[in-house]
Amino acid sequence: MLIALGPILLLWLLMSRAPRTRWIIAAGLAGQAATACLLFHVFPRGVLEISLSVLVLSVATAVTGRLVERRRLGPAKQTRVGVATHLLAGWSLLALLCGGGIARPGPFFPETDGVLPLPEGLHATVRPTHDADCGSGSCTRTITVTGRPGQRGDDLYDELKRHLEKRGWGSGCRPVGWLLDRSTACVELFVAGNEVTIDLSGNRGGR
Repeated sequence: MLIALGPILLLWLLMSRAPRTRWIIAAGLAGQAATACLLFHVFPRGVLEISLSVLVLSVATAVTGRLVERRRLGPAKQTRVGVATHLLAGWSLLALLCGGGIARPGPFFPETDGVLPLPEGLHATVRPTHDADCGSGSCTRTITVTGRPGQRGDDLYDELKRHLEKRGWGSGCRPVGWLLDRSTACVELFVAGNEVTIDLSGNRGGR
């Protein structure tokens, strides 16, 4: 969604008429983008909410600058100002519609870094994903784990369960997003002989 801020900044530079207002608003838009990037790292689960918020704020900032200039300088007579204003409105609407489309529920493949790396001595094999791994609102990524020489499947299961609890998988499922994105990622363990299978499932809109 931050890609949408580039055209907003460019259109603002085209529609602005007063140098002082132009660069104050431009600095504000750049600062909003930088703040959003920082928030992405601090609150990774809130990417969608942060993106939509900064998009709305950036549009409001550009509109405010436009209104301030209109009050100080009167109605604009330059064609570029009117064209840029209409393009800003159209681009903002398109960006919001795309953001709403991203927020729609849909299954996904969870990243394996929520489970890997495993404790020393254990070996993990991640099975390549296929379209057949998705169905009924979720996608599943499978990891096969082999233990140390002579380690029984039940012991390997218990060790992996403790490992997953330390990685934040206490209840088996955990949220991926915040308010708008109700996605969840879930993990399940299955013993097969002396191996353990880890199923990671990604569910949009809750499970």
